[in-house]
Amino acid sequence: MIIATDRAKRPTDFVREKVTIHGAGFCPFCPGNEMKTPPEIMAYRPDGSGRNLPGWTLRVVANKFPALGIEGMLNRQGEGLYDKMNGIGAHEVIIETTDHQLTLATMPIRRVEDVVWSYRDRILDLKKDRRFRYILIFKNHGEAAGASLEHTPLPVDRAARSSQARA
Repeated sequence: MIIATDRAKRPTDFVREKVTIHGAGFCPFCPGNEMKTPPEIMAYRPDGSGRNLPGWTLRVVANKFPALGIEGMLNRQGEGLYDKMNGIGAHEVIIETTDHQLTLATMPIRRVEDVVWSYRDRILDLKKDRRFRYILIFKNHGEAAGASLEHTPLPVDRAARSSQARA
């Protein structure tokens, strides 16, 4: 890791645009639109409502446009010093809240706890697939971060990778 202390003299390098949530228009992550997303993988439902229906406080679905696919085999091949393989993995979306206007920073503490518990629940479930060796939980918040929708979901990527180093 390199820390360039002189960078602090350049505050404009770190200016962030404020993320504005307009809330207008259709949102597939809002309650009532459950059928507009891929089928539910997991949800927290305090009222005991059925799958893919309103009544959830947190919901997990497969990413509609995944970077990795869950089907298939690795088909690992050596290529020089490197391993080459298929992009196998899970690409899920955690819909953290039913409220289109809330962000992780403005959620009630209990809802933030649910979000953290959902990380654990998804990691434990995904660990069962022995092809996967790496997990990445990341958050896109706002257009500048790559979010395509205002209702801020939390993508979870689980990637398969070789556990052997090539010499």
